[in-house]
Amino acid sequence: MMFLSLIIPLVPLLIFILMIVFVIRAVHRMERRAEERLKLDKESATLQHKQIQDINDRLTNIENMLKEVE
Repeated sequence: MMFLSLIIPLVPLLIFILMIVFVIRAVHRMERRAEERLKLDKESATLQHKQIQDINDRLTNIENMLKEVE
C-alpha cells in the first residue's frame, strides 16, 4: 500500500516525460525525412540542369547546321 502511494504522484511526471520523448523522436524523424527529400530534390535539380544543358547544346548544333545550309 505504501509503495502505491509513492508511485501515484509520479504518474503525471512519467506521462509528461514520455510525451516529451515521443515529440523529440517525431521531430527527429521529420528532420531525417526532410533532409532525404532535400537530397533527392538537389539530385533532381542537378539532373534537370544537365538535361537542359544537353538540349541547349543540341539546339546550338542544329542552328549551326542550318546556318551552314543557307
